[in-house]
Parts: sequence; C-alpha cells; structure tokens
Amino acid sequence: MKAESPKQMALSELRRRLDAGQYDNVRLPPERQLATMLGVGRRALREALDLLEEEGLIWRRQGHGTFTTSQRLVSEPEIARLAHRVNPIEIVEARLSIEPMLVRRSAMRASQAEIDAIIRLAEAARTAKDPRTYEGFDIAFHRKIADCAGNALFLAMFEMIISVREKADWKRVREYYFEHDGAEKSYAEHELIIDAIIDRDPAKAEAAMRDHLSKVALAFLGVDGLTIGLQG
Repeated sequence: MKAESPKQMALSELRRRLDAGQYDNVRLPPERQLATMLGVGRRALREALDLLEEEGLIWRRQGHGTFTTSQRLVSEPEIARLAHRVNPIEIVEARLSIEPMLVRRSAMRASQAEIDAIIRLAEAARTAKDPRTYEGFDIAFHRKIADCAGNALFLAMFEMIISVREKADWKRVREYYFEHDGAEKSYAEHELIIDAIIDRDPAKAEAAMRDHLSKVALAFLGVDGLTIGLQG
C-alpha cells in the first residue's frame, strides 16, 4: 500500500481535527507550529490549507491567522437576533452597499496567489454537486474577495452580513436556485468579476459585482437588486 504524501497526511489530520470541532472557538495554530505538530514541512501544510480553503472549510486573513468558517467576528447571539429581525431584501441591500466597494479595492490590491485562489473557488462552486456544497464555495468566493480588499473593519462588516444570511432559514429558496442552474449562472457572473480583478480595473470590478448581486436578488426574490434602496 502506497504511503500518504506529506500533503495528504496534513490534510487527513486537519480534516479529522476540524470534524472533531477542535478549532471551533480558536484560530488554528501558526503555520510553523502547526507544521511541527503534524510532522510535515511548511510547503505541504500550505498546500493542505489551500485545499481546505478552496472547500470553504477555513479562511485565512494575512497577519491575523487561519480560522474555521464556523468562527465569527461577531457573537452568535447577536447574529441570531439579527437573523430574526432582517428580511432577505435588507441583506441584499447591505451586500450591495459593501461588496462592490470591496471588490473595487481587491482589484487594486489582490496578489496573484489570491487571484488564483478566487479562480479556484469560483470553479469549485460551479462544479458543486449539491446546494450545501455550492453555498459553501460561493460564500468562500465572496469572502476571499472581501479579504483581498485589505481592510479588517470592512471584512468584519462583510462577515456580519454573511453570518446573518447563513443563519436565516431560506433553505428551500437556496435549493430552488441551485436546482435551476444557479451555479452555472453565478459562474458566468463570477467570471466577469474575476476578469475585472485580473485586469486591475476597479470600476469594471465594482460594476460586475453590482450586476451579479442584482441578478441573484432577482433570481431569489423576484426583485431587481439595483432598485433596492431607491424606493420609498
């Protein structure tokens, strides 16, 4: 039987620890320490972490550490309270207020490695086999863009919005979207966002994100996202 590669060893052990909830309430150890704990080199560890990030199981913030996607920058009680108070249109309005601005900054600041990760996450969302997997990769795609903006306060605002969105009970709506080619439709829109980031074109990136979120709002809610906030 062929022995596991160092990357696979690290991946298997990290999956086991994540499944066991070992890092639910704390950030993962620093890479140097984690590599020693797992008995692998830093390169193998980074490759394993890259795969887990692509799967939407972890997220990394440069200079701050690696976190599981169950960890939040706001408290669970506050998220639950907001989830019961807001409606889907309010969430779309909030996303339209912040994400186009975030991607505008990401187009100017994202490194090539970060762009490569964004591309992989978009492809993983497109090829997802079920609504839950799609949702995880789609959120990871948008989170990575938010992270690339390079502003911790904006990232915390984004996390608040996404956390409330995840907490809200809209399972049937999400399943309907996925079952009606939502992944393919979103991928075409994600590609336009990625192209703008690659071109280092902030205005085009902002417009592409705004258009994408507007189309998602139309598909989910039957409301043109571009008109939200302009009525009344």
